[in-house]
Parts: sequence; C-alpha cells; structure tokens
Amino acid sequence: MKRSKLKNALKKSQLPKVLDSLSLEELAGFAHELRVYLNWWMGDPTKESLLALKKSQPHLDHLLDFDIVLNRLESLDSFERSPFGVNIKVFLPELTLIYESVVSQIQENPPGIHKAECWLKPIAQHAGADSDVEAAVYIASRGQADLIDIDSLRDSWHGAVCQDIEHGKPVGKVPQEVLNRAGARTVSLAEAATVLRYNNELPRFFSFRDEEENFIDAAMFRTVEWFGVTGFEPWLKSLIKDLSNGPQYGMEHVHASWWLFFWCRSDLAIGMAERQGLESWLWALINGPDERDKPWRCYWPDQKNPRSRDYLPLAGAILFIWCRIRPNNMKEDVLLRATDLLFQTQTRCGGWPLHADDSEADLIATCFAIHGLAAYMPSGWQKAVERGAKWIKSQQQAGGAWYISGGPPAMLTVLAIDSLDLAEGKRDVTFKLDVNPTENNTSSVPHSSSPRLIDPEPAYDYSAESWCNPEIPTTTSVTLSRAHEVATPRLAVMVATELELKQVLSVLTPLPRRRRIWKVAHGPDTFFLGRFGKFQCVLMLSSMASQGATGSTLSTDAVIREWNPTAVVLLGIAYGANRKKQHSADVLIAEHLIPYEHQRIGAKPMFRNPVPPSSPTLVNRFRHALDWQFHRPDGSRCSKHVGPILSGDKLIDDLKFKNLLLDQYPNAIGGEMEGAGLWSAAQRADKHWIIVKGVCDWADGHKHDSYQVMAAASAVSLANHVFSDSNILDGL
Repeated sequence: MKRSKLKNALKKSQLPKVLDSLSLEELAGFAHELRVYLNWWMGDPTKESLLALKKSQPHLDHLLDFDIVLNRLESLDSFERSPFGVNIKVFLPELTLIYESVVSQIQENPPGIHKAECWLKPIAQHAGADSDVEAAVYIASRGQADLIDIDSLRDSWHGAVCQDIEHGKPVGKVPQEVLNRAGARTVSLAEAATVLRYNNELPRFFSFRDEEENFIDAAMFRTVEWFGVTGFEPWLKSLIKDLSNGPQYGMEHVHASWWLFFWCRSDLAIGMAERQGLESWLWALINGPDERDKPWRCYWPDQKNPRSRDYLPLAGAILFIWCRIRPNNMKEDVLLRATDLLFQTQTRCGGWPLHADDSEADLIATCFAIHGLAAYMPSGWQKAVERGAKWIKSQQQAGGAWYISGGPPAMLTVLAIDSLDLAEGKRDVTFKLDVNPTENNTSSVPHSSSPRLIDPEPAYDYSAESWCNPEIPTTTSVTLSRAHEVATPRLAVMVATELELKQVLSVLTPLPRRRRIWKVAHGPDTFFLGRFGKFQCVLMLSSMASQGATGSTLSTDAVIREWNPTAVVLLGIAYGANRKKQHSADVLIAEHLIPYEHQRIGAKPMFRNPVPPSSPTLVNRFRHALDWQFHRPDGSRCSKHVGPILSGDKLIDDLKFKNLLLDQYPNAIGGEMEGAGLWSAAQRADKHWIIVKGVCDWADGHKHDSYQVMAAASAVSLANHVFSDSNILDGL
C-alpha cells in the first residue's frame, strides 16, 4: 500500500529560538533523550506513547504540532513494519531533523571540561549494569552523586542478575518457581548468589562489548565505592579472585597491562585484593615476554612486517600500577627504564604513540603515560604531561566526548578528563592517587562512607581574560552643579564592592561630547557619570549590606534624590542556591526579592517580610536577552536564571542556615546582601528596580573568592548587553 506524503509537523521557525534558549547541559540532555528514542523505540506508535513522549520532553511541544503527528495514526497501516514495529524514524522524521539540529548546536559550543561533563551527565543518569557506570563514577567524583538515583541503579543490577537466571546461566536444573520469581524480579540477591554459583564463582552480570572486557569489572567496583551500592558482595568477592590469586597460567602482556591498569583505578578493588596476588601480577608484568628487562617489548605479528616492538601503554601502565601497589622487595630499575622510554618517545604534538616506532599519537597511550608519570613524578614529568594534556584537549570530539574507533566513549572520556586533572597536579580524581589502599586491606566503601568535598568546577586560569584585570578609565573630577548642567542619567547602577565597581567602570564610556568619565564627590557620596550601554548612567558604590551610613538603603536613596533616574539596577555577586542547576558566573535575575531579616524567632524561625516583585518591565527585558553570551575560560557558556533572590545583612557561609532559608523559600535561586536596601529606597520613590548578580559561591561552608571577579564580570556583561539597546527603557 503506497503511503501519501506526510504533512510536515515541524515548527521550523521555532527551532532556532528554542535551541538558543537552552544551556549546553540542557542541549546535551535533550540530544541524549532523542538519540534513545530514535535508536531504541520498539513497537507501533500509539496515542499514549506519543503523548508520553510529549510529556517527557517539553521542548518537543514547542517544536512539533502533535495534532498533525497524532493524525498519522489513522494511516498507520501504510507504514512499513519490521519485526519490532513501525520505525519511529519513518513515522516521525521530524524527530531526526530536531536531533540533528540539537547536535549541530552542541557542536558550535567551544570544547572544554564543561562540555564533556554535559555529555556525561545524561549517560550517568541512565547508567545501569553496563559500562556507562563510568560516567556515573565521574559525576560522583565531582561532588554530584545526588544526581544519580541509587535505588534505580541497584534495581538495574538486580534485574540483570535475575535475567542471568532466566537465561540459563545457572549450572543444573533450576526449579520453575525460582524461574518465575526471577522473571518477576523478586528473587533475593542472597538466593541468586546461591543459584548462580558454580565452582565457588559467580558469573559476571554486567553486560559489555569485547572492547570493554579489560575494565568492566573495575567499573563495577568503582561504582560500589562511590555510591555505596550494597548486596552485591558475593559478586565482588568472586570477581576479585583472579586479582588476588595472581597469574596462574602465564600472561599475555598487552592484555594484562590494560586489565591491571584499570583494576588499579579502583581504590576498593586493590583494597580488597590480596597483596601477594597484586605483587605477583606486577612481578610477572615487569618481566618481559621477549626481553626480561624490557617488558614493553612484545612480538607484533604484523602480516607485512612481523617484529618485536616497544608497546608504550605498557610502560605507562607499569609506572602507574607500581605506584598504586607499592610492592615490597622489588628493584625499581624498571621504573627508570620506563620513564626514559616515555620521555624519548613523546611525539612533537605532545601525545604518545602506541609503539615506539610509530609517529602518530594515540589517546590510550597518552592517557596511560600521563597516569604513570603523574603517579611516579620523575624529574621533568610536569613539562611532559603538560604537552600530553594539550594534545588530549585537541582530540575532544565536537559533541564533547573523547572517542577512538571501537572504543567505549564514556570510559575514554572519563580517562581523558582524569589525565587532564593529573597533568595539572591534582591527586584526587576518580581515585585517590596519594592513598595506598593495600596498606589497609579492606572491603569497606571509602568514597561513599566519606564523601569527598570536591569543588565540581575547575580552577580557571583567568590571566588571558580581558575582565581579569580590567582597564579602569581615567576620570575627570567635576562639581555637582556642573554635572547637573550636562548629565541627565536615566539609569542608576549600584554596586557594593570595589571589584564590582571596577567591572562596571571598565565598560562605562564618557558622556556625549566628553572625553572622560566624570567623578562627582559631594558630601558623604561619590558618583561616577558616563554611558552604560546606550544610556546615561550614574554609578555609585555602597558598602556591603543594607544598613549603616553607607549601606545600600541610604546610598540608593541618595542616588534617587540627587539624579532622579528612571531605573535602578543592583549589579554584583551573589551565592547560588543549587549546584546541580547552576554554575559559577551564571547570572541570577531577581523576579522577586525575599528580605529575610525580619523574622519571628521561636522553635522554628518565621520570616515575615513581604516578597516584593522587581520591575516586571525590567525582568522582561533581561529574560529576552537571548543572544547574550559570556564564556568561562574553559569555553563553557554562562546561563541566566530568573527567580526569587534572598536578601539580608548576613554574610552567609553556613549550609545549615542556608538550608533553613531555602526550606522557607524553596524557589529561591540564590542570595545576596544589598537588595533589601535597594528595594526599600526604590519602592518608596516609585522607581523601577532590579537585581542582577553573578554566582560566585554556594554559601555552604566553603566560601572562597576564586570566582568573584568572573561572576561580577558576567553580571556586568549581561546588563551592559541589555542596556545597549537604546529602546529598552521605552514605556517606562
């Protein structure tokens, strides 16, 4: 039966608008979900399944006319079927077009760690009994374990164990009643371990491809140690046996080097393994198959030119494994030879090749070399790994991941990021490099029981950024009367710290027909006059908080009384409410202000101030700044967040107090100290007002100034962008 041409359901004009409004993290999650739908949809589309798709992906409601899509169900029989039903790519081709557009949008974003993390997060959140748990391990190592549903992860593992029983992995006859309970996923792990055990061993229940064989068991251990998954101890003890027993039947050096390298990336695994077995594996590895003192020299059966070749990942692996195991009574001369080999074979581009006689760098060889050199730290290692890290950065794919032909991208991406961190001198990555787990042989779960306080964002190098040390324009001092003769500022900008003042001054331009910014000192106040964007502006520095002679209340009142501006904007830095949804230098825009100082103290404090709205017109203007861009030094793009902002005179750096405020106002997106004073003065004078501040920390007991300049620069950049439209204050 011939099918007529499909009526287009794609709202093409909306596509760029929707995609431009999404952050890189949202784009990556959207792409992941679309890829799953396109590649794993099974069965015929139904009204229920299509509406479920619409509900689960709200962005699609803006991009597809679902009435048109649902009408296609009337001619469902005209679509070709496979054994799995109607192909969703044929039934809904617009989905492919949307996916390709999302991928293209992601690829336009600059490379960097943030881009890789955005790619990893949706994979981590959907990880199960497979190698995708490497992504989950990375997310947990960055202090974001709560992004992963541990119960769902454990259920997935339990389901895989039950599936093993269903698929006949037990040796011998299994009662039908047990098979039925396995199908219903009600078999306990204790019973499953008994049913599946053969020769005192349990089969591996993780699913994996051939290229994942070398690291899949270590991935399970790494997941257990980071998330505290319990109940699978029988499988852990079974899987660790080979590592504890040492090589029993000889060794194939290339395979063993990979396998042992990945085992040593798990603190839990080398803590559970018998030390004697670990050392025997290392002893066998450092005694070469061809030449005893050159374990990396292996016979390579190339059809055209079979010969012995130096396999460089083995040299890096030996350094790393040795430093992780710290063997007793073994000569270290092999480490010196491995170090010399790596220094001598690094290519001009910075990476290492697979073989010493190759000229093309290889991702695995480079990551292994950086792991080994960073662990052993021989003289000159920093320069070598810095060059290697630079090459690794150049190999990041446009989508954010690291990938080689046939390689598992999640594992490779985590391995690459760990290598970059080690090259920067960090010792605490997805494992603890300076801890020797074999000193206390234990089956404990170190990471989950003692979660690490790791800042999930990098330590940026600001030195090349124009806003790092902004050029402050020269000023001309004028009297107040002279200033009033020339200046008629419609915009007042308030700041509370010198670094915020410097950021605003750096973007101010002189008033029309003037060469310099004007500075007016009058009584207790100092004003700066210039153009902010397209508008004449008066800029004033108050002190931090609302109260006091120079607090934001009296300072804002002075600005309004003296200059009568149309709108007052408070710019600067704030703390963020949610590490999951916000990043450093993201900009918070106050839709409402929550002054929390006025409260009733009792068994539980009650906050009693009103929650005033900002100027709806100004909020509207900032919401529509869709083309604003401000990038962190790693290339990641900052986002806007609109919502209620807490304000009080307390400099908060206590997670308990912050959570108390958020319990009362769970929709708050952050907090600061001067907004309440600005609101009270502007509201009384009937002026439009708004608060725009960049996230510099999280008020959780780890306050620092690392991101303050960047956060202030981001907020100023957004405000300057908004007010660069000469019509933006129309209607006020």
